[in-house]
Amino acid sequence: ALPAGEPVPADTAPTLADGLAVPQVGPHAFAVARHWVDEVVQVSERELALAMLRLVEGQKVIVEGGGAAGLAALLPGGQLDRAD
Repeated sequence: ALPAGEPVPADTAPTLADGLAVPQVGPHAFAVARHWVDEVVQVSERELALAMLRLVEGQKVIVEGGGAAGLAALLPGGQLDRAD
C-alpha cells in the first residue's frame, strides 16, 4: 500500500500474526503509516515463533504473533539486525 500511495487489497494466509493479516489496511491506519513509517520488513513464521518464545522465557509475557513482530525483526538474523 505504501508504494501504491493508497490502501490496496492484499493476499492473506494463516499466520501466528493474525492480527496483522488484514486483507486491506484501513484509510486511517494507512494515513498514520504513510506519515510515520520509514521502512516495512517481513518476518518469517519461524522468526515470529522464536520472538514469542523469547518473550515467554525471558519476560514471562505471552503475546499474539503480531505483538512479537517488531522483536522478530530485531533479533539476531532478523531483517533489522544491522549495524546502521
